[in-house]
Amino acid sequence: MAFSHILRGSRIGKNCVIGQNVMIGPDAEIGNGCKIQNNVSIFKGVKLEDEVFCGHSCVFTNIYNPRAFIERKQEFVSTHVKRGATIGANATVVCGVTIGQYAMVGAGAVVKSDISDHAVVAGVPARQIGWACKCGTTLKFHDKNSVCKCCGSKYILNEKGLISQDNCEMNDTVK
Repeated sequence: MAFSHILRGSRIGKNCVIGQNVMIGPDAEIGNGCKIQNNVSIFKGVKLEDEVFCGHSCVFTNIYNPRAFIERKQEFVSTHVKRGATIGANATVVCGVTIGQYAMVGAGAVVKSDISDHAVVAGVPARQIGWACKCGTTLKFHDKNSVCKCCGSKYILNEKGLISQDNCEMNDTVK
């Protein structure tokens, strides 16, 4: 946590790893077990649920239309990153979006809209290119069914989205 700053009102959960040159807050919310790599700033209005991974130098914004000569602190827009999501190195998350549970944002992507649970997105702007298992492995589908090659979790893709077929602690329905 060398050269990092935690500003007033910020809440950081248990067992988090915070890299060097990280700035959190004021009033940011970080869940348990998060990993925030070097050179990340998490501003007021950003909420990370448990076990979120923020890659090196990923960026969160908090204003849609900033100007140096106009004070807009009253216009901060909230961003919500749900449990287990991964944001790749140098990705940019534009304020006002929700990144779903266990979603994966590719390195360098620019997220301008909400990301579904388990979605894999990449590019500028970020577009969905696949689905990820809770363990992070990219899923391959056969007739709308997938079994994770790494952990064995089972999923079905239907008109409602991705649905977990495993009995686990989470409800994995993706819309």
